Amino acid sequence: MVTDLPYHPLRVLHVRPRLGIGGATEYLIRLAESQAKAGYHVVIASGGGDWLARIAGFAQSYDRLPLTPYLGSSKQAPNVPGLLASGLRLARIIRAEQIDVINTHHRFAALAARLASRLTGVPVVTTLQEVPWRNRNLTRFALGVQAITMSAMMKRFVVETCSIAPDRVTVIPIGIDIPPQLSDAQRQRLLEELHLDGTAPIIVSVGRLVSRKGHVYLLRALPEVVRRHPDVQVVLVGDGEERSALEREARALGVADRVIFAGARGDAVAIMALANFTVLPSLEEEFGIVITESFACGKPVVATNVGGIPEHVRPMENGLLVPAGDSYALAEWIAFLLDNPDLIRRLGESGLRAVEQQYTRQRFFERTEEVYRTALQQCREVVR
Repeated sequence: MVTDLPYHPLRVLHVRPRLGIGGATEYLIRLAESQAKAGYHVVIASGGGDWLARIAGFAQSYDRLPLTPYLGSSKQAPNVPGLLASGLRLARIIRAEQIDVINTHHRFAALAARLASRLTGVPVVTTLQEVPWRNRNLTRFALGVQAITMSAMMKRFVVETCSIAPDRVTVIPIGIDIPPQLSDAQRQRLLEELHLDGTAPIIVSVGRLVSRKGHVYLLRALPEVVRRHPDVQVVLVGDGEERSALEREARALGVADRVIFAGARGDAVAIMALANFTVLPSLEEEFGIVITESFACGKPVVATNVGGIPEHVRPMENGLLVPAGDSYALAEWIAFLLDNPDLIRRLGESGLRAVEQQYTRQRFFERTEEVYRTALQQCREVVR
């Protein structure tokens, strides 16, 4: 929709329960940072989190909202008091900061924002970070006047399952900056820090160590890969509840000396730049920010054929696709790439071109702004 609203930098409130380490928070931060650079007044409301410090330089922050979705350790009882308190608190923030648009990044945050919107008249744009498999009626109710998804697969789900009009949902993948090449000093520091042999092939997998990310299938692929490439080294960047189990699995498979558990790190992109290529063995994946990060480093991706991944990883063009949970296929394609360094280079160059053409920060910002201005126009028409 083309709006007739006069242009001015917007005042935007982003809302998420916590700014924890992960792709959803990364999406929010990169968007908000791009908006601040474009002259937006950016406000972020959350319940705090590990990445709170990252927004200090460009956003006004409110980090004491009771946005925890559930009460108690069982996570069964909805946090209705927190929902109401957060809605009222958001309404006060909206008035104090003279907000034009609210952008939510979690279903619970969207519910609180809907309440604040009713009290202030400010429209809500809902960014869906995960497919809402459960309680679809609640998702339908929580959506703002416009919604954003990171993949066409997510849009189809929202439109078909939640009965949302297609013109209310826009697909906007995350934008990314192309990082500078690693200097010799940076490369050497990372090799030493991670105990890597700079002459051996390196594979990296970035993601939280949780079952849905499928790391166990990568580990089970390694005995065959190591048989054919005995010097290969694999770096798992991330942490999570599955770490101990994965470490035990690596030992049981006899590949523990080939796997480095690097933990959660802020330099994951630099580690991808160090590697030959990236592996994403997810069982579920709405988009996979790791894909664009790897492409931006000029590195191809071996990924599973699930969710929104096939929209971005194109076989023999910028990467390879394998069936989810198939360690045999994963081993075969990893070994195939290691056997063909020229192919790795060609696929990586193609991935880099894709970032330059489709996934820039500017495109990310502009497409999101279009959605905001559509929401504002719709709000204006309702008022008329």
